[in-house]
Amino acid sequence: MTAPVRPRTAQDAVAAQHAAFDEQQAEHAELLRELDALETLMLAQLKNEDEIMKKWIALI
Repeated sequence: MTAPVRPRTAQDAVAAQHAAFDEQQAEHAELLRELDALETLMLAQLKNEDEIMKKWIALI
């Protein structure tokens, strides 16, 4: 593991902050996309289970 490079100027420090922020935002966006996909999958499963339950009730 390499040691972090110290910024030489204020501009370098700001650029490093921007890069870190952008990386964090990209990670957050990816997590939100994954969450949305899981919620969609869960709702599809619940809908499927609801249909099965309705069929069982109809048999009674």
